[in-house]
Amino acid sequence: MPTGSVQRVAGDALGAQSCVVRLWRAGRARRILLVLAVVLLAVGLAGFLADALGLPDDVLALLDQRASVISMVIGLVGLIVQVRSSRRSPEPPSSPRVVGLPRPPARRFVGRERALRQLTAAPEGGAGVVSQAICGLGGIGKSELALQYAHAHRDDYELIWWITAENPGQVRSGLADLGRALAAATACRGQNGPAPMPPLADQDAHAYALAWLAGRGDWLLVFDNVEDPYELDPYLGRLERGHVLITSRRAIGWEAIGSLISLPVLSAREAMALLAGRIGSAGPDVAHLHSLADELGFLPLALVQAGGYIASTPGMSVAEYRRLLAAAPGRMHAASPAGESDDDRRAIAKVWQVTRDDLAARDPLTVDLLRLLACFAPDDLPTNVLGESVDVAEAVALLASYSMITLTRPEPARPGEAPEQPLVSMHRLVQAVIRAELDGAQRRLLRERAARLLDAALPADPERIASWPRCAQLLPHIRTLLAPDSAGTAKAIQYLVASGDPRTAHAWQLDRHAALHTTRGPDHPDTLAARHDLARYRGKAGDAVAARDELAALLPVQERVQGPGHPQVLATRHALTLWMGKAGDPAAARAGAAALLPIRERVLGAEHSDTLTTRHDLAYWTGQAGDPRSARDQLLALLPVSERVLGPEHPHVLGSRHVLAVLLGVLGDAVAAREQFAALARIRERVQGPEHPVTLNARHELARWAGEAGDANSARNQFAALLPVRERVQGPDHPDTLVARDALAYWERQAGLGDSPLTETERVPFRQWRRRAGR
Repeated sequence: MPTGSVQRVAGDALGAQSCVVRLWRAGRARRILLVLAVVLLAVGLAGFLADALGLPDDVLALLDQRASVISMVIGLVGLIVQVRSSRRSPEPPSSPRVVGLPRPPARRFVGRERALRQLTAAPEGGAGVVSQAICGLGGIGKSELALQYAHAHRDDYELIWWITAENPGQVRSGLADLGRALAAATACRGQNGPAPMPPLADQDAHAYALAWLAGRGDWLLVFDNVEDPYELDPYLGRLERGHVLITSRRAIGWEAIGSLISLPVLSAREAMALLAGRIGSAGPDVAHLHSLADELGFLPLALVQAGGYIASTPGMSVAEYRRLLAAAPGRMHAASPAGESDDDRRAIAKVWQVTRDDLAARDPLTVDLLRLLACFAPDDLPTNVLGESVDVAEAVALLASYSMITLTRPEPARPGEAPEQPLVSMHRLVQAVIRAELDGAQRRLLRERAARLLDAALPADPERIASWPRCAQLLPHIRTLLAPDSAGTAKAIQYLVASGDPRTAHAWQLDRHAALHTTRGPDHPDTLAARHDLARYRGKAGDAVAARDELAALLPVQERVQGPGHPQVLATRHALTLWMGKAGDPAAARAGAAALLPIRERVLGAEHSDTLTTRHDLAYWTGQAGDPRSARDQLLALLPVSERVLGPEHPHVLGSRHVLAVLLGVLGDAVAAREQFAALARIRERVQGPEHPVTLNARHELARWAGEAGDANSARNQFAALLPVRERVQGPDHPDTLVARDALAYWERQAGLGDSPLTETERVPFRQWRRRAGR
């Protein structure tokens, strides 16, 4: 091979390598050009060693041509990259690399993978600074997330600098420190070695930093714990490129600056992993570990604080820490692991005290609301419970902006309706810290005040279906705040029974009865009334036999204390009759009603509403005992009297009409039953509302008797319309909803739309429905 060809091939390879080095330093097209350089180097070496390798001349000529083409392509790409680089960033040939982070990142860092991906996915290039704000409650891990990102990406930036930015003075000071660090780094990189440099005044160093940042784009600034977004406006407005991370307790005002990343608490699994890693080899019990994580609200700083304390305190276990936390929460929330410096002692109570001091300076009402909110359940308190004044609304908004509370705005229940009240939630650990700071008298006064607000917010009639959404919202707060023997708790129990949750009602009534038994004695009328209701709810919860037995045991006590003719005693005899029948003995129930009727007629009068109710029950249990004709005749005699005394649309009158219509169907006149229920359903809808349970019961029977009258398709269609209403109003697991679902399946099969006829076993729910019709 001619010497010139060998020199050209080798020279092209070396020239391409030189170009690639320049491009690598420019940070562009690195991987592609590296591959091309390796290929060209191989070609050059092949040409250089041509004689040793014994390559034919035609192969060498081909290598010569390919090397020249590759060299030309790399040179052209290098020229383009250099031109673009010079246009985009007039960077000096020797740029100082400066990293200023406050500390190494935590070794144990869990649960923030999604947030890290959001930070990493920030747009690159283009005009303007890329700004991202990380917001959340103090102790949620905002600063740690920013530190983890900065450390993981330290090779992607020429400059990384951390500025504590709690006030404008700290921002100016941090930028001045950056300017001095940049000037020192530049001086150290001089061609003749480190050069002496006079110290820069704050103003000059501040200006130098901003000028350096304005001329470049390969930098990351972290402004930690910014109080207000506007404090950064004078600086971000002077910068054209670069990446800014901001951490702040404030959750508003960042939209104009950049994107917002709101940090939630950790999941239970993540919190347990963080705790276990912090504790180390202590080998904590998993159940205690989960309980402690839950008690700390899955808040990262609290978990780190607790784990460090357990690991560094001799003889301390998770179980013992939990015991101390329950006994002395104030002490434990302020405790830090032994051996930490004052700067590292970021106890959760201290972190939030700074926020509360800032809030108090802005609006003293916020401090009062924080203490008040600490008395309620942690989640979803309607804001108007706290008051409806503008001052309260502004204070709530300020608390939310500092992430001390969370505001959610529920969607309207139906399109076109007014929006629901915003709901306020407070982290349970914030509540615990605030309560721990109060003495006994302060806590008592605050709870009494909160209880008055909650009582005032409760609906007057919790059994009205329109009241149910409000009752459901307030239920956890009633349980947390009100005494079991309070009037508010009694209303909550009424709501639970009316809305179809007798099991929870029975559990609450147990506490209510125990409280009254303790405070007023076992024979107090209120205690006896609570015992009466406890038995009734036991039956409604599914244990009719226990309800019967409890009422049978209560009756002689009431007769001894209140007398056999007392209205409450008669009410217990009435309830005992009911649960005898529901326990499977309709004959005994009929006998009990027959014995009670003359007593009520004598004590209350023949036309008293309770007396008429007993007549209704006697007719009902007569039918259930196997004599539907006699039951029908009794109801036909009762109805004119009830309509005259109570009115034709009184609920008791409509209940009697309901049972009468069922009896007509049972006696073989399904068409008459259907017509009766068609009329009754319209009245129920108008008087008691289209979604009241008794209205839905009437619709159920209308559909049933339409099918029994021979129109299976109509029955199927009516149940198909009824079921979603039951599910929405009463819940998918309510007994009436389950019966409606089974009825729909039955009539679909009867209409030929199902796979097979309903079995005898599947008809049991309908028999149960028939037995309780009208109740």
